[in-house]
Parts: sequence; C-alpha cells; structure tokens
Amino acid sequence: MPTVSVVVPCLNEATSIGGLLQALADQDHPPDEVIIVDGGSTDGTADAVARFNTGPRLPVRLLSVPAASIPAQLNAGIRQARGDVIVRFDGHSAPDSTYISTALVTLEAPGAGVVGGAWSIEPGAPTNTARAIALAVAHPLGAGDAAYRTARYVGAPLDVDTVPFGCFRKTLWQQLGGFNEHLQVNEDYEFNYRVRRAGLRVVLNPRIRSRYLARATFGSLAWQYLRYGWWKGRMLRSNLGSLRWRQAVPAVFVLALAATGVLTVAQPPAWPLFAAVAGPYAVAVVAAAAHVCARSRSWRQLPLVATAFLLVHVPWGTGVWGGVMAGRPR
Repeated sequence: MPTVSVVVPCLNEATSIGGLLQALADQDHPPDEVIIVDGGSTDGTADAVARFNTGPRLPVRLLSVPAASIPAQLNAGIRQARGDVIVRFDGHSAPDSTYISTALVTLEAPGAGVVGGAWSIEPGAPTNTARAIALAVAHPLGAGDAAYRTARYVGAPLDVDTVPFGCFRKTLWQQLGGFNEHLQVNEDYEFNYRVRRAGLRVVLNPRIRSRYLARATFGSLAWQYLRYGWWKGRMLRSNLGSLRWRQAVPAVFVLALAATGVLTVAQPPAWPLFAAVAGPYAVAVVAAAAHVCARSRSWRQLPLVATAFLLVHVPWGTGVWGGVMAGRPR
C-alpha cells in the first residue's frame, strides 16, 4: 500500500480544524502524515492543532507560510510531504471514514490521475437563508453538470472535468509542475485540466464522500461566486479549452442582460429584447426554485432559493468578464 500524506491549506480555521483532524484520525485507512499549511491565521488555528496533537495519535505537522495563496500553500505542503500519494483537504471539510481507502482503490484504475468524490452539501448556519443557499448550490441550475455537487450520479466511477479534495500521486504533481500559484481560485480545476491534457483521467467515485458547508449569507454567496468567476476568467485567457457549457451559460446570460439593458435605456422601444433575455431566465429560476421547495417541502423558502440562484449566476458571469478583461496570468 502506498504511503499517504494529507495536505490542508488553511487560514483562520480554529473552529473547524479539530473536526477535520478527528475525521482523519477516524479513517479506516489513516494517513501516514497530515501537513497543515497555515497562511497566517490570527484566530488560534495553530493552538487548535497543538491541542489535537495531545489527543488521538495522528502524525500532524504545522507548516507556517504567512500571506501565501491557497495554491502556494498546497505546493509548500506537498514539497514537504513524504507520502507517495497526496490527498488535499480544506480546513472546514469533513470526509467520511472510508474516504482515503476508497480513493486509494480508485486511484489504481487504469489511467487515473486524480480521483475524488461527491459532496453532501449542508447549510452553513441554522437559518432559512443558509438552508436556501444549500438547496440552490446542490441543484443542477446552481451547479450545472458538476456531478460532485448535485449527487445525481450514484453508479460506477466516471470521468469528469474536476473533483474536489483530490487524491493523486506526488510524482504527478512533480511532473505537472505543481499548482498554478498565479491563481487565487480555481487552482484545483486548472490542475485537473492539465492532468486531462496530459492524457490522464480525473475520476469521480460517488462512494468517496465528504461534507461541505455552503455559505451562510447572500452577501458571502455573491462574493464567493464573483471570485470564482473572476479567476475563471483569468484562467480562460491562457486556457480557453477549459471552459464548460455550465460555465459559459451564465457568462453569456450576463453579457446579454447587460447589453439589452443598456440598449433599453438608450432606446426604450428596445425593451422587448431585454424581456426576451430576462423573462425566460426568471421563469427558469422560479421553476427550479419550486422544484427544490417541492422536494424539500419548504415552500416558504421559494423566494430565498430563487434569490440564491440569482446570486450564483450573475456574480459568476460578471466575474468571468472582469477576469477576462483584467489580463492574462502567467
């Protein structure tokens, strides 16, 4: 069996890092080491890691890389890793007890480069808004064809464009030159894109499970997707082939909405063009929100779910165009 190093980039995760470490200690195949890469936390994250080290036996190292981006933290941690296989987690993630063992088996599949699993998306707070956000980002209208988010696929492992919390061999990371440190977001997607271009597979196994806490407020949701879109736009300047239809649709919609909106202001008789763009979108959002609420039996949340869809699509599409126009990362 290969040796396994878990690498965790984190910043101010004092309230959640202990839960992740406990989940790693509870694995049916515990990792040979855990490297926590702290980007300069000020909330006591290092103390939380130290407290855990006095309890269950799990080889944990704390590596301090102040002010580093997530991809820079990942690269720093992986360089220090002694394992043959790397598993990346975040400080607020919660993998199921069979995560590592199932990932190792899946990694043995012919041509597998990176493997990962599906998320169980949960509210980030005990509020109606947080519950609505969790429902929206787990629905196909909020996640597109990202199978790891929607959990629609429950069969055999399948090839996908990206997975969260990937498991891969350290030699592959070396071969590809590590994570792209010029990206603040989308570093996993970009890495997996290069994996696929190298002729290897990115494999989603729905038996590999972890818990994901969605954003708790509309403001944090909008900011999250604005950042996602911005860095996707920057990535597209050098990797146009990485664009998928689920990502292109909101970008095209925002452009069409902005163009017809400006035209309507300049030429009021052109309002039917704006209505032709905004109307079908509004119908689709309300229909999807109704579908979500019918399944969850929470009709009072329909306006909140619809708002969450809007705050996924518009900030993301706006961010893409901003990132594209901002210039090309190296």
